[in-house]
Amino acid sequence: MIRGGEDETTTEGSVTKEEEILVLYASQTGNSEQAAKDVCHQIPMKLTSGRIEQLTGCKDLKIVVTARHMQLDDFLEIEKAPWTRLVVICLSSYGVGQAPIGGYRFRELCDELLENSNCKGMLDGLTYAILGLGDSVYTTFFENPTATNDALKAAGATRVGALGQADASKDQLQVIADWIDSLWPALAAVLVQDPPTQERLQQMQQDTMKVCYRINPDLAPPKPATTTKTT
Repeated sequence: MIRGGEDETTTEGSVTKEEEILVLYASQTGNSEQAAKDVCHQIPMKLTSGRIEQLTGCKDLKIVVTARHMQLDDFLEIEKAPWTRLVVICLSSYGVGQAPIGGYRFRELCDELLENSNCKGMLDGLTYAILGLGDSVYTTFFENPTATNDALKAAGATRVGALGQADASKDQLQVIADWIDSLWPALAAVLVQDPPTQERLQQMQQDTMKVCYRINPDLAPPKPATTTKTT
């Protein structure tokens, strides 16, 4: 599937653009994971060519939008950070503002993005939306989503839509549903813009993994074994 929306397929003389949106999550209780699954399920239905035309006014648009969901740490550890130009993130906090299950490595990456000025501009070209979940009975309930949002911005990424704040002490499910509904105009507006090049997305991927390997050497591929010649 196309990461930046550049590849095209031709059917009966018409050109159709294909684009994938990644939906990433980290969840302690399963609520953030469920929100991510809901977003992922709705993307192909809410972002059809006809719907994008209604939302943006762009005519004669032929686009097929798909989505995949995965844990934030799987995105780094297994997938090796294959950024698409549009990413949706759903996550919560755990403990005293720490990352929940599936978000430890990504939080370490975010902390590095915030602390290291050399990472400025590393994610230029990335657009993201973010939903934070938690319970305001805990004073640090929104710390991890806030840190993640701040880190992505510091690295040059652009957020669309509001930073969602779904509080379990209030009507969390309704807030999640309203936030998801608010996504579609924001995402559609990005989809009709020129995407970053594949080269730019690949550079973002390489730069991201370089940072990950530096702060977590165990993530780096094993070095080739050296052999010694015997005489």
